[in-house]
Amino acid sequence: MTQPETPTNALSPPVIKVTRRDLPVSCPPRGQQTAGLHPRVYIPLEQIGDEINCPYCGTRYRLVE
Repeated sequence: MTQPETPTNALSPPVIKVTRRDLPVSCPPRGQQTAGLHPRVYIPLEQIGDEINCPYCGTRYRLVE
């Protein structure tokens, strides 16, 4: 049995849904000002349903299609 997702609240990191067209995915996302955030890291999403947290900020990325 799978665990239900943790309810989203103000303290939860956001979940960013991405598609295969968005790959490769990096955090902070392309086009976002990176000054003062954290180093750019690539998120290794491979299969639909994969969900990976950024090791710096905790933002969750989910491959949806």
